[in-house]
Amino acid sequence: MMKGRASFVTRTRRILVSLFAFENVNSISNNNNNNNNNHPSISVVSTSALSELDEGIVCRSNATHVVWRGGQHFLDNDSITMKSSSSSSSIRKERGLTDKKNESIETSGSSSSSSSTCFVQSRVQAEQDCLRFLKENLMAFDQPFHDTMGFPEDDDDDENTTLDTDGLDYGMIQPTIRLALDAKVQHPWTDALPRDIFMDYVLNYANLNEARTNWRPLLLEALKFNESDLFLSGQANISSVTTWVNQHLWTKLARQPDKPIYFKSSQTPLIFDPMSTVAFGYASCTGTSILFCNALRSLGIPARVAGTPAWYGDAIQGNHNWVEVYVGRDVANGGDTSTDDGWKFLEPSPALPHVDTLDSNPCDRWFCDPSRYPSSKVYAAKMNKHDGNLHFPLAWEWNCKDVPAIDRTDYYTRICGSCHNKE
Repeated sequence: MMKGRASFVTRTRRILVSLFAFENVNSISNNNNNNNNNHPSISVVSTSALSELDEGIVCRSNATHVVWRGGQHFLDNDSITMKSSSSSSSIRKERGLTDKKNESIETSGSSSSSSSTCFVQSRVQAEQDCLRFLKENLMAFDQPFHDTMGFPEDDDDDENTTLDTDGLDYGMIQPTIRLALDAKVQHPWTDALPRDIFMDYVLNYANLNEARTNWRPLLLEALKFNESDLFLSGQANISSVTTWVNQHLWTKLARQPDKPIYFKSSQTPLIFDPMSTVAFGYASCTGTSILFCNALRSLGIPARVAGTPAWYGDAIQGNHNWVEVYVGRDVANGGDTSTDDGWKFLEPSPALPHVDTLDSNPCDRWFCDPSRYPSSKVYAAKMNKHDGNLHFPLAWEWNCKDVPAIDRTDYYTRICGSCHNKE
């Protein structure tokens, strides 16, 4: 009884915090409206007052507003949605940002920092922002199918443009945006996610060059996470949800209850998109990693495929892919040496008795061996193609240079280099 009451109190406080935030935002927006001609749909509010209610609840979104955590870098590093030539002022005008030199709101004499500032958007404006991000980061091999995927034919930079509610004109893009933002409203672990992380690793519908399909509603319906004991306990976080998904995903998506999805080697590229993995009931490391990654994204958890295209730099030695999950920079700063800029890694565990978790010892994973690095180059896939020029080498499509990537070799050299006792 006490546990249920505590959960109810926690949810009630979240609602109160959300309402408190928007009450302050309205007054801030009104004050700024008197000083500029822009119509603000993104406002800045200090969360220092919110922390007095509950330090762990900040930047809470609701059905009508999306709230992002961030600071000045929210504008300065905005090439993820705008072309690199766009100026900060044009970005503010584009998205209806509250102007007045984007000054920080001060509370009790303390200026707000990046960790104590919320940017508030209307839901409609957030949908437009998501659409722009996906459109400007469309991979080259997807561009011929621009219309089929659901991108509008006209230039939708007009602030009055809204997404079609029936989904018929927007293909898979419309439900992708809607369900990604719904996840941000439903799950409190999204509160602290930087906006660029959300765009690149939650909103993102792609991993590598797998077939583009509308996987998000299928996974949500199959997982039914909102009916799970973990969700109802009110104690869910990124780590526990990642474990839950890795434990239940393979059975909940199985075609038959007694035949969970399992690992089968040498299936890529024959079977590696999520729908094929579900239909056939098996996949190799790439296919299971993509399915696991997508399941996490459907619940608002930032995830990406990582791997090496060639062990020891030799394609004959084979390749391997796995999953990285963003747990937050605060975890890294707290002394967890297995993180790197907020990211940790694990393996999908289809039909396996032992379920890998974010808390498992990295040295227990077979590929985390000091002899493999740095000769084996490791990359992590992403969608933002405007903040680097690296690509994810595809072992089955060597000439493809269209999947943006981050070089992760140094991280795995450091983490796996400490596994000196591996046999």
